[in-house]
Amino acid sequence: MNLKYFTLLILLLVFFPLFSQKSESLIPKDAVIVFSINNFKLLQKISLDELINYEFMEEIHQELFDGSTSGKTLKEAGLDFDQKLNVFSGRLNDCEISGFSFGIKNKEQLFTVFDDFYPVSYPKINGIEVYGSFVNSLIIKNEVALLIRVEPLNEQVNKVADSIWYARGNESPFNNEDLEEETILSEEIFDEERENLFPVASFDPNEKNYNELKDSVQLVLQNKKLANILDELFNQNINLIASNRLFEKQLTHPVEAIFFLDNVRNLNAANELWYLQTILPSINKDIEGLYEGNFILGDLCIVDNKVEFNLEVMYNEKLGSIYQELSNSNFDSKVLKYIPESSTAYFTSNMNLREAYEKAFEVIMPLLEKKNDSEMAINLLTAELLNEFVDKDALFGTCKGSLFGFFNGIKKIKIKKIEFDYDENFNYIPQSTDAEEDMPIFTFGFSIDRTDIPEKVFKHLERSTLKIVNMGNYWRYDNAILDAAPLYMICKNGLFLFTNDEDLAVNHSQGYGDKAISHSDVKKTMKSNLIYTLVDVGTTLQRFPVDLFGAKENQIIESLRGKTGVIQLKTTKAKKKNANIQLTYSDFSDDQTGKHLLDLINAIYVASK
Repeated sequence: MNLKYFTLLILLLVFFPLFSQKSESLIPKDAVIVFSINNFKLLQKISLDELINYEFMEEIHQELFDGSTSGKTLKEAGLDFDQKLNVFSGRLNDCEISGFSFGIKNKEQLFTVFDDFYPVSYPKINGIEVYGSFVNSLIIKNEVALLIRVEPLNEQVNKVADSIWYARGNESPFNNEDLEEETILSEEIFDEERENLFPVASFDPNEKNYNELKDSVQLVLQNKKLANILDELFNQNINLIASNRLFEKQLTHPVEAIFFLDNVRNLNAANELWYLQTILPSINKDIEGLYEGNFILGDLCIVDNKVEFNLEVMYNEKLGSIYQELSNSNFDSKVLKYIPESSTAYFTSNMNLREAYEKAFEVIMPLLEKKNDSEMAINLLTAELLNEFVDKDALFGTCKGSLFGFFNGIKKIKIKKIEFDYDENFNYIPQSTDAEEDMPIFTFGFSIDRTDIPEKVFKHLERSTLKIVNMGNYWRYDNAILDAAPLYMICKNGLFLFTNDEDLAVNHSQGYGDKAISHSDVKKTMKSNLIYTLVDVGTTLQRFPVDLFGAKENQIIESLRGKTGVIQLKTTKAKKKNANIQLTYSDFSDDQTGKHLLDLINAIYVASK
């Protein structure tokens, strides 16, 4: 062989893998949350049945709960373990996207798992294979694949459907009892859009009732967004790596997995901000400026049979100035003697609320003062007057900022349950029955200088109700919990505590002494500047009643329920532009480190969503 051609062949063999498309290049630029698993080989022995039970795999539940995964491991699914597995999601203004990208080792094995997908013709992009299922799309190019779900938001679907419905002169569909008989001529938009999108199952667009119209609108919007994503990925080479240098750099870290969260877009999509976004959009835009540059980057590592998650929280200088003041405080060690060694979950938090308030007022007020709006002017005046007239020494002397709380088991309590029956005239008849409930034993407390203020409050309340009683070392509020169990308030040693733990109130109102947490735990707590949390997953989450928390909190708890190990969270002092958080998951009852890595990834994925 000619030496020149031989040299060229060697160079191609060496450098071709560097220039060939990798799985991470198929992450859409619209992804807000990304987990990229580098050490994919850790997961080879995990069964597919286990994998698809994780929330971050929910996009393909419908396809994989049909028995096609039974008895198979990831290694038998045709995946390439030399490439990254990238899980992503994102909520945009008009839709939600979610999915994952991965490398392919054996396409035949892959389709024994993805056996519900069927080929879809897609002529606009050369070199890709497109497969569809009930809700997902699978796109394959060479040795990489993207499984993606695009779901238009209901608000967007309703907006388009309503505009077409009423443009045709129809009355409100919700006023007609027989909706199924209503018909509508198809809008020209559907014929025009369908020419540029995936060919879909044929339907007669000439006559549709309102619900059928909504289904068609959803399909068109879904296909249009998917077409845009695929055009960006495969024709324009626009992806998250090309769009975000922080993410590109994070991918190079030599760790088991990396995490990326664009918190600006995450906050913009949050339902909790709907009031600002819809009622006061101009103010929302200014407030958004506070979160400019707000990203959370993370490395997941396996060290000495522990899973460590090291996070860097990035923000701009304005927000950083508030965080710096918030973390500029000395820890009040008195709280530690009130946390018993028997507690299986506790947290401490050390914040300078007074300085953080002053800085937030200084930073945020000028943003709001720009608005030439009468309602805003009244709100600003109220805020300014309260800032001047409220005794901030008393306010922040009552709650200084050193907070703590702990969980100390479950107690059975007897309650009265009221159920309603109907009589023959369909009138309610209340029926009272005796029952038992599991009541979690919780304590929450904070440091306080102005102990006289809560004492004044309770003295006045004692005169107004028989339920509040001064017991000397503590105050008792009878039937405060489930109308059956008392709540105890303790104000001693510069601390104010709320607890439903009778033993703490009666026997340990001065603290637990030598029964408090160990010296080593005290040292760990003291080293964490802003927040320290410890949770024994196995003994704590198993006992949490489901109805104790809201839906979001329960989703996070459920993602870890049934697991073992101990989770610790520590934070550093906030700097001008970033702060660091370390989360450690250790002390497992087995050596399945790869599985525990997935457990932690899943919990963080649920929490970040």
